[in-house]
Amino acid sequence: MGWILFGAGKYGKEAIRFLGSQNIEMVLDNDVKKKGSFLEGVQICLFDDVRDLLKDRKIVITVASEKANEIIAQLKRFGICDYIRFKDLKTEITKERIINRPDYIRVYYKAIQWIINNSIKNEGIIVATSNKKSYPEVTGYFIPSLLKWGYRDLALQYAKWLCSIQKDDGSWFDSDDKDAYVFDTAQVIKGLLAVRAILPEVDKSILKGCDWLLSRIDDKGCLVTPSKALWGDNRDVCDEIIHLYCISPLFEAGRVFNKNNYVENAVRIKKYYLDEYHEKIMNFSLLSHFYAYLMEALLDLGETEMARNAMERIAKYQDESGAVPAYNNVHWVCSTGIFQLALVWFRLGDFDRGNRAFQYACKLQNDSGGWFGSYLNAEHPEEDNDYFSDGEISWANKYYLDALYFRCICEFNRPNDQFLPKIDKEDGRYCLIKDEILNSTCSGDSILDIGCGKGRYLINLLEDVPNRDYNASDLSVGVMKNIIDTGIVCRQGSLTNIPWEDATFELVYCCEALEHAIDIENAIGEMLRVTKHGGKIIIIDKPIEKLGSLDITEYEQWLDTNVVISALSKRCIKTDVIKDIPYEGRNDGLFYAWVGIVD
Repeated sequence: MGWILFGAGKYGKEAIRFLGSQNIEMVLDNDVKKKGSFLEGVQICLFDDVRDLLKDRKIVITVASEKANEIIAQLKRFGICDYIRFKDLKTEITKERIINRPDYIRVYYKAIQWIINNSIKNEGIIVATSNKKSYPEVTGYFIPSLLKWGYRDLALQYAKWLCSIQKDDGSWFDSDDKDAYVFDTAQVIKGLLAVRAILPEVDKSILKGCDWLLSRIDDKGCLVTPSKALWGDNRDVCDEIIHLYCISPLFEAGRVFNKNNYVENAVRIKKYYLDEYHEKIMNFSLLSHFYAYLMEALLDLGETEMARNAMERIAKYQDESGAVPAYNNVHWVCSTGIFQLALVWFRLGDFDRGNRAFQYACKLQNDSGGWFGSYLNAEHPEEDNDYFSDGEISWANKYYLDALYFRCICEFNRPNDQFLPKIDKEDGRYCLIKDEILNSTCSGDSILDIGCGKGRYLINLLEDVPNRDYNASDLSVGVMKNIIDTGIVCRQGSLTNIPWEDATFELVYCCEALEHAIDIENAIGEMLRVTKHGGKIIIIDKPIEKLGSLDITEYEQWLDTNVVISALSKRCIKTDVIKDIPYEGRNDGLFYAWVGIVD
C-alpha cells in the first residue's frame, strides 16, 4: 500500500512529486468539487467517503501550516491518530537519503590519514606500502596538493627535506639514491615553486634544479635523462614522451625569476615533443597513469584543444561504471590513472564524465585509505594486472586530492542557481555581517569575504559601509565577475588555501560556504591564519541539527557546533554562537552564526 495524502492543493502536488505518484494510494480532501478528479495523476477522494478505511493507516498532511491543526483535529475526531505533516516526513526521508548514500567525505579523511601515516618523519612520502622509502619525485609533486587542502606544515616538511637531499649538480635521485632522473627533478621543482611564497629559501634549489634540467637538453630539444633503469623495457608502459610533464616548471621558473633562457628552452622542448610524438600523444598509447601525465601536461602548457581532442578519443574506452582500462587492450584498471583522467575531464569542464571516473576510483579505496596501483575487472579474472597489484602507491592519494580539487572547481563553474546575485538588506544574515563591521572595525580596515560567490554581501556593503578595504575569494573565478570591476580585490582560492599572507585582515567572514569546504577544520584554520590579532571571524551556515531540511550535495556538510568551536578555539579567545538567524522572511533555525575573536 502507498501513502495517503490529506490535502489536494499545492502542498499535495509537492508531496506527490517528492514521493512519486506511483507510491501514492490516494489523495484526501474535504472539497466536494474535487471528488473523483485527479491530482498529478492520483485520484482525489472525499475524506467522509473513506474515513472508515483509514483507522490503521498513516496519513500525510499536505496543507498549509495554518490549516494543518484543523486537519489534525478532524482526524482525531474519527479516531485516526497516526499522521505526519509533509514537511516533517520530507525532512525524515531527506535525512535518511543523506545518511545512507556513499560517504565521499569519509573517503577524503581516510585518504588524508593514509598520507599522514605514510609520511616519514622529517622526510617525505613513501614510494608504496611495499617500499617504505621516501620518494623524492612524488614528495615533490605532492606539495601543491597538500597546500590546496590546508596541510601547510606537511608541505613545508616535504620541501625542507627535498632541499636537503638535492645533489650538488642540482638534480634529484630516485628513492634508492642511485640515479638522477629528469622526470623526478622536474616534479620536485614543481613542488618547490608551489611553496616558495611561504618558504623563500627554496629559491636556490629551484634555480639549481632548473639549470640542471637545461643541461640535459640535446640539440633537438629532447630532455635526455641520465637513467631509465626504473622505466622497464616495455615502451607501452612508460616512454620518453612523459618528459612533456616536465616543461611547465621551466616556464613558471622563467616567469617568477625573470629568466628568459628558461622560457626559451621550455618552448624548444615543447616543440620537440609535440612534433616528434604527436600521434602517440593523441592516441591512448601508454599505461593510463603515464598517458594521463601527457593530458595534464597539455593543459599546463596551454594546449587545451589538443587535450580535448585526445580525451574525446579516450572517452571511447570509458564504460558505464566510469572505469577506463589501464591499457587500450585490457579490462583491468590503474587506480591513479583513473583519478588523473578524471581531473583532466574536470579541468576541461566535462563534469559528468570526470565524475563517473572519479566516483568509480573512489570506490576502489582500501580500508586503509590507500589504493593499490591496479585492480582486476571481476568479469576478466584471467588477466594479469601487473602494476602494483598488491602494494598501495603514494601517488594514487596525490591524484585523488587533485581530482577532488578540480571536481569542486568544475562543479561550481557549472551554471546553477545556488550562487544568488543579491541579498535583501533586511535579511538577518546580512544585517549580522554589516553590524559586526560597523561595530568592530575602523574606516579603512581590511575585510575578506571567503567563498564570496557572486559577492551579494559585498555589493550591499559597498553602499552601506563604504571606506573599507574589501577583498573577496572564491574557488570559481567565473562567479566573481559581478564584483571584479567594483574596486574589490578578487583572488581565486579555496577555503583550505586562502591566497593571502598571514594576519592580513581585521575581519574575515564566510557565509554559506564552509559547508562546501570538505575539510572544515582546515578551512577554519586558514581563516584564523589570515586574521590579525584582535580581529574577528564570522561564520554563517546551517547547523547539523537541521540536517534533512534541504537536500544537499554529496560533498556538503552542515556544521557541528562542537567542531566549529573546537577549531576556532585554537586561536580565538572568545567564541559566540548566535542561533536562529532570520532569513528571507523566515526564522526556522536553519542558520547559525559563530563569531570568534582572534588572539
